[in-house]
Amino acid sequence: MKIFIITVAVVIVYSFTMVFAQDYWQAQRNSYRLKYTCEELSATAASFYNLEDYSEGYTIFNTEEGIGAIKEQITSLLSPDSSLTPVDNSYWSEQMEYKVYFYDDSGICKVYSNGSFEREEDFTYGSTHEDDWTSYNTVISDPTVVVTINAGPARFRVKFLDLLPDIIRSSSHEWKGR
Repeated sequence: MKIFIITVAVVIVYSFTMVFAQDYWQAQRNSYRLKYTCEELSATAASFYNLEDYSEGYTIFNTEEGIGAIKEQITSLLSPDSSLTPVDNSYWSEQMEYKVYFYDDSGICKVYSNGSFEREEDFTYGSTHEDDWTSYNTVISDPTVVVTINAGPARFRVKFLDLLPDIIRSSSHEWKGR
């Protein structure tokens, strides 16, 4: 009987360990996917700039086209619907949010939240970007686009892990071609 009880206990502990490991690996893969998406979106938004200002030596981002491209790409890369709500077969379970910060030669940082204009801030090159959602800080030394995505919490089947924070990733792309 003692061997039976020990065997059952080992099987239960092993089952919990395997479920947790599988959930953790899946969360890690989707976190990397979110990181890749942030990198792609920041690079995409940085590729839209005002050609007239660029011919005069200034890099001024075309924020309308950049935000439009981000809206198109985020739905193809992370598979939410147009309102950023995950579809049925998606890993994510809550509505996603994203912020985009445009730092360019105009000296004004334009901040967009979920594709809508949120605010403008003055800045100078050499100042530090401080993200609203994360502790991501970077020095702005060139025209830069920063994209931050909050995709909600990871999915863990073990219920005592539901207190985990949201998965938030951020990435920036600098425009060095001045």
